[in-house]
Parts: sequence; structure tokens; C-alpha cells
Amino acid sequence: MITLNTIIYEGNFVEFLNSDNWFFNFKSKFISKKIITVNNLSSIDLFLEKVQELKKIENFEIFFVENNLDMVLEFFKLNINKSQLGYYYTIPYFTSLFYTNTEYFFNVASDCMDNIFVGDEFFELSFKELNNNPLCLTTMISWYLNNAVTTDSNSPHFGRTVADYEESETKRILKKDYETSDNFNIRYNFTDQFFLGRTDVLKQINYNVDENISSKYYPGPSYGGNCYEKRMVGFNIINNKYNFVYKGNNYFIHKK
Repeated sequence: MITLNTIIYEGNFVEFLNSDNWFFNFKSKFISKKIITVNNLSSIDLFLEKVQELKKIENFEIFFVENNLDMVLEFFKLNINKSQLGYYYTIPYFTSLFYTNTEYFFNVASDCMDNIFVGDEFFELSFKELNNNPLCLTTMISWYLNNAVTTDSNSPHFGRTVADYEESETKRILKKDYETSDNFNIRYNFTDQFFLGRTDVLKQINYNVDENISSKYYPGPSYGGNCYEKRMVGFNIINNKYNFVYKGNNYFIHKK
């Protein structure tokens, strides 16, 4: 039903490939496949050695970004090449999606797994929104511990969760109103750190969105160029689609 994907590279694969990692230990009745997408890796022998050890405790598949790259670019009709800023930051997400054949695609960044809690209720409620709500393109959980209400009186989020604040900001910035959800906050912004979506829908998106569209609302990382998350933000804005943030106490913490 769901493919859990993460992306690793030369700088983090040694730390990531250990038996204590959340990726290898996470269990859910909805996860039917796990994928590791390998990007810009040179230490192949060490990588394969570690993979063989981990294969003894968990079943997962590996895909290298450089393999069948032309097929991936052609499938998504991508206007991107190696000379462009952010190429190596962007292309892995399309590789992961290309090789996913389950109903749902679930991406969790490899640097967001040290402190994380994801419950099955998040998946169950996400399925309802993704399949029945025309506004919902992707879902995620909070990036604040336990999705807690902000207690810092100097914060713009004071007295509310950060996702609730971002929902109100979405309505203000885009000058739009829409029906709210009992279980999710709704925002136009998107992060590639954590997202769940329907595979067929994500594969059909036209990702060649003018970067200037998303840049008005989200500048993105300086090294990212027109990266995957900026393309998603632009697509959301053009097509009246949104990223739904679960209101439950699920969370992930991005390692700085």
C-alpha cells in the first residue's frame, strides 16, 4: 500500500546504515515496501558491505539515481540537467517516484529520523483526504515536538501550533478561503523532508513550474535552485492544491 522512501548520499550513508536507524525499525500495517534512493555516492564497496548486513534484519530495495537517469527525465519531462544549480538536490525525488509502484509514496528525509513519531492514525486519516478532498495533494506531520502549542510569547505562533499559524498565513497571503479540516491544518507550503501522497497523482504532475511563481512565496534553500519542494509549492499555488498537516501529536525533528 505504502512505499517508505529515503535518500542517502556520500556524506551520510555510513551514519544512516545502522541497525538502530528508525528507517529499518519502523513498522506499520500500511508500509508494504521500503526504498533507499542513493544519490552521488562514491564509496560503493563500503556501502554494499553495510547493505548486506542490514538485509539480514530488514527487507528493502536500493535504487541509484545515476541508473536509468534518462528514463526518469523522459518520464517526468523534466527541464533539468547536471549543469543547473540544485540538480543533485532535486533529481533523487523523481528517481524514487519513478520506481515506486505502490498506491502511496511516503518520503522521510534521512536527517529527520533521529527524533520522530508516526502513528497509523496519520495514515488512515491521510488516505481519506488524499482520495476524497480535491484540495489535498500531500499530507505530513508537524515538525515541532508533539505538535505542541507554542508557549514563547515572542513567537508569532504564540498560543497555537505552528501549522495552525501557517494555515492562517496561507489564507492571508494567497487571499483565499476554504473549508477547514477537523484533522489537518491546510497550507500551500511544502517540504521534501516529510510527505505522503498518492503515487499516481504525484507521477502525473507537471513539475516544470516557473521558479518565479514559487519564489514569491517560498525562496527555498540557496543551494537548491528550482528544487523539488519549490516545484511542488509552485504547482500548489497554480492549481489550488495544498499540503495537509496532521493535527495529532505525531512529529519529526529535522537535524540541523
